[in-house]
Amino acid sequence: MKRRVVSHRRVLILCEGVTEEVYAKTLRTAFLPRELQRTVTVDVVRHKKNDPLNLIAEAKGRVRQARKERTPYEDVWLFFDHDNSPHLQVVFEQVEKHGFHLAFTAISLEYWFILHFEDCGKAFKDGEECLKYLKKIWPIYHKTKLNHFEQLGGYVGQAIDRAERRENRNMGTPVLEQQPYTSVHKLIAFFKVLGVKK
Repeated sequence: MKRRVVSHRRVLILCEGVTEEVYAKTLRTAFLPRELQRTVTVDVVRHKKNDPLNLIAEAKGRVRQARKERTPYEDVWLFFDHDNSPHLQVVFEQVEKHGFHLAFTAISLEYWFILHFEDCGKAFKDGEECLKYLKKIWPIYHKTKLNHFEQLGGYVGQAIDRAERRENRNMGTPVLEQQPYTSVHKLIAFFKVLGVKK
């Protein structure tokens, strides 16, 4: 009798900062039960250089290396925020060219957390202003010492609805012209699909 070959799926999530890395690792744990971990590998990596341009270069390098080793990535995500980086247009073009996915927030990841509490349409001038706003409504927030997904899990459905509604309202407007903006909900949707595949 011929043995059934179990195909293995590899996913790469490249994170710009520590907060993104902590959040992505939590999603991996929350959505991938132990029995799925034999057929799905999710590599969560924080890039050492805190810049989206370096992140895209790292993604391309890791994809090349994985192909060379015959263990290619089926899905590649870049998880970062706007934070007034001057290279975003180039990064977005490269993401599209290479078929990567984005979990992107303008102006900072804290905006995604704000959506768990309210439907906020404020355009923050920088990450610091966004952080102060979040701390007013979630005083215990800390960038790295909290399990954000676990803490906010009961409100994630509302945050997804709010992000999708904002996205629908701004349809046709380039992402880089939208502020505020987030696509973190797409990464969660991706994990939900991964979590049910056998």
